[in-house]
Amino acid sequence: MNWIQIHKNIASLIFGLHRRNKPSYRDRRMKLFYFVYFALFFLSLGIGAVTNDRIEQSIFLANISIGVAVLAIKLWLLIWNQNKIINLLDRVYHFSIRNEDDQIRFNDRLGRFMKFVFGFIIAIIVTDFFGIIVLPFVGSEKTFFFEIAFPLDYKNNEIAFWIAFVFLFIGICLTAFIIIFTTIIWFLLFVCSLRYEVLESELKNMGRMGEKRVAEITEKQQHNMFVEHLKTAINAHLLLRKLVDELESFFSPLFLAQFGASGLCICGSVYCLAFDVGNNLLERLLFLFLIFYFIAELFMITYFGNEIMLSSNRLSYSLFQSDWYNQSQPIKKSIIIFDEYLQQPQMLVSGKLYPLNLETFTRILKSAYSQLVQHFEKFSVSDMKNNVLAVFRHFRHITRKKKTKTRYHLPHGKVVDYFRYIFFKIFYVKINFRMGQVNHNTLNAYFIFEQLISVTVSR
Repeated sequence: MNWIQIHKNIASLIFGLHRRNKPSYRDRRMKLFYFVYFALFFLSLGIGAVTNDRIEQSIFLANISIGVAVLAIKLWLLIWNQNKIINLLDRVYHFSIRNEDDQIRFNDRLGRFMKFVFGFIIAIIVTDFFGIIVLPFVGSEKTFFFEIAFPLDYKNNEIAFWIAFVFLFIGICLTAFIIIFTTIIWFLLFVCSLRYEVLESELKNMGRMGEKRVAEITEKQQHNMFVEHLKTAINAHLLLRKLVDELESFFSPLFLAQFGASGLCICGSVYCLAFDVGNNLLERLLFLFLIFYFIAELFMITYFGNEIMLSSNRLSYSLFQSDWYNQSQPIKKSIIIFDEYLQQPQMLVSGKLYPLNLETFTRILKSAYSQLVQHFEKFSVSDMKNNVLAVFRHFRHITRKKKTKTRYHLPHGKVVDYFRYIFFKIFYVKINFRMGQVNHNTLNAYFIFEQLISVTVSR
């Protein structure tokens, strides 16, 4: 039997968080300062999103402020429930593995997960460093890559710029630290799923030993060993189920907030990318980074929740892969009762509403897509026809006025917006036709508009 020790990287992170059992007055004051500072950082982003004149900056700041609101919940859990998190980490990781092959498999999967976490942390640090240290000083003017609301005029005053720079630097560093704390939540969920897989293997191998040692023990000793393994498996399952229930109750508000925030931010970022909102390539890359970040946050918790559900669902099948048929009648009855209990897989639920599985992940992405196209459903076919005809007349006016031999001249402004709208609407109608939500008449009408666009461009 091999006892598992907590990973050294997680242990070093815990050492950085946990200093003493009872925090001193200075520690409580520092925690209050962090929380108030982060609240001011959130207000600066939120007010900047409301007061900004540029739509791309407003959407970008709104996405950032929503994400910061979720991070504020994580900060609250981190600084005010620190001892409980330490206790959960210690209890989740403190267990034993009977089989050496299971231990090798466990360490291998955990090592690959820690490499992924290390890469994720490096990406967050590099992105934050590039955004707050490099970008403000690129170009002829000193400026930030997002326009926050600040009481001082940092655009025209050098001293105000450096004050705002320090304010942003501390806020982004604190944000990066909270994002790194997210990996602890992933770690807890991942280890729980691995423990279910270890329990699955131990249920299969109850009463079994190596081929050399089987010949050295009697049938009665083998029967007693099976009974001991069964008792150990039952106790391990009850303990693990209790730990997962505690994780669910502790992080349920956070998961619920993550679901709502990810859906809104993915919708806003996809809108900006679909309609090419932004003045330069950097802003488009920032929108793309936001999409990947919120999808990754959403996917990781739903994926690990799904793994817990699947691995706990396989326990019932693994129980009957053991040497149960050679046991006595009372033991068989105990196995049947235990199997009835195992047939109910454990599923984490967020806010007592949404299960933590991949189906919820796809539902949230579909919901973000439906919210994105909901704005376009109110336009009728006649509106589309008028828009296309307006574009056609505009192009004819330009070509007649300039009398050029070129095929067409694509101006910026209203015509570009028309084309973005029309192509998106045609794509939307085609997709819904395949799903059976649009009839043939509507589809034919949009095909006519598509041909009209091609004729307009050819002229």
